[in-house]
Parts: sequence; structure tokens; C-alpha cells
Amino acid sequence: MPDKMVGNYPSDRGDNVACSAAICMDNKEHASCVIYNMGLSEKYTDALINWIEKYLDIRNLERIVWGETAASEDPYRNVQIAAESDLEFTVLFASKKDRSNSSVFFLEGNLLLLFNITLQCLKESCVSYAL
Repeated sequence: MPDKMVGNYPSDRGDNVACSAAICMDNKEHASCVIYNMGLSEKYTDALINWIEKYLDIRNLERIVWGETAASEDPYRNVQIAAESDLEFTVLFASKKDRSNSSVFFLEGNLLLLFNITLQCLKESCVSYAL
């Protein structure tokens, strides 16, 4: 029996890998839905969706981390820095109206939170594979 629920998913260790992947995919879908409904400019929306596809898709993120593994002692930290930089870069595509929208600041913070959750899910699943 699961110790607690995370969203609609049990969080006991036995189902952790499957639940982590499902939660991460839900995060990606949720972020995309929010962005599409915010009424942002097309270029900024596209830049944010590209960021989501790269950093909130667990499969893409896993490829990125594995690519960093050969070049770095701490691939997770390198990917985290790259994700933060890339998200900051997306603002270059924002219109003046987008930049004046206070919801964008909350959106960016939430995207980073979702990224950190996704990265943590990936770390936990990699530890499970190693065991």
C-alpha cells in the first residue's frame, strides 16, 4: 500500500520509476497547456514550448544528461545550469506586452520548479537502474 499520494499517483518505492515518468509527463502537458492559454506572442510561445520539449520531456532530458555524463563529473548540475540559461534566453523572443505581463514571472518560476521535479525524477530512476 502506498505511503502517500503524489497527484494521482502512489509514491511508494515499488512504483517510483513508473510514477515518476507519469508525473513528469503530466508536468510537461500542464506547462504546455498553461502557456497556450496565456495569450503570449507567437514567438515567445514557440520559444517556451521548445524549452518545455527539451527540459520537461523526461526522455529528452535523459538523453541530455547521458550526453553530459562523459564530459562532466556532475552532469545533473550542468544540465540544470543550461536549463536556467536557456529559459532566460527565451525572454529575447518575448514582445513588450509579454514582458510587462506579471504572470510571466510566475510562469518562469513554475517552469523551473517543474524542471527541478523532472530532474529529480530522472535522478531517482537512474539510481533505481543502478541498483
